[in-house]
Amino acid sequence: MAEQRAQMSEQDREMLQLRYLGEEDSAAPRRSPERAQTLAAEHAWLPERLLARIACWWPDDVDPRRLQSEASRALENVAVTVEHEEDLPAVATDAIDRRLRQLLCASEWYRQAVIGQTRSLCEAWRGAIIAGREPVDALLCRRLYISQPTLRERFMEVAVVFAIDPVALLPSGAELVDETSMVIGALPPEQQLAAALYFHQELTYSEIAQVMGIEPVRTQELVGRAAVGIIGEVGLAKWWGEQVTA
Repeated sequence: MAEQRAQMSEQDREMLQLRYLGEEDSAAPRRSPERAQTLAAEHAWLPERLLARIACWWPDDVDPRRLQSEASRALENVAVTVEHEEDLPAVATDAIDRRLRQLLCASEWYRQAVIGQTRSLCEAWRGAIIAGREPVDALLCRRLYISQPTLRERFMEVAVVFAIDPVALLPSGAELVDETSMVIGALPPEQQLAAALYFHQELTYSEIAQVMGIEPVRTQELVGRAAVGIIGEVGLAKWWGEQVTA
């Protein structure tokens, strides 16, 4: 057994470990496997929609097929154990959401993204404002020593992290207060519309793209840009508060 575990890949060990965290495999079945299978098939759109809400473009280190598999497994568990069939969509949504967050937050990509690239982008945005500069792309690229295409990917990564855990990108001690509407209202028009459709209408990136007539990856970039603005404004409020009280 020890030799088998030693031969497992890092990703496999991660998945094996996570299977013991928060899953409900031991819950008492409430219906037959046949009926549960039918229910899961009828609600197969749930994992797809929740994944489509997190991203349409994924970083190279994230395997969306693995996420889809685990999300479907969470749905199947709920289909077996949920007490009332009419409660399945709500219960399954919560279960799938928890599972996806577990997997993504435990990944090496997430650690690197939060510690490195996405947090540094938010700090560069905030630093430009503090310095009295407009945080345009050219300035952000110079501050971060990255190219324009890489900057666009950073914004898309911010959108993924924000969907998983927005608080992870806030400065220490700051809170994500309920002021997103005010921040969104101050964004450029294209970002405003994308953010409103995403945060308030809860559309997927593909659905937003259809409304706006643009590519889905562009909608994820716009939401990421909006998220950087929201995070940056919260950070600025904390920074200015500390300067006043210092």
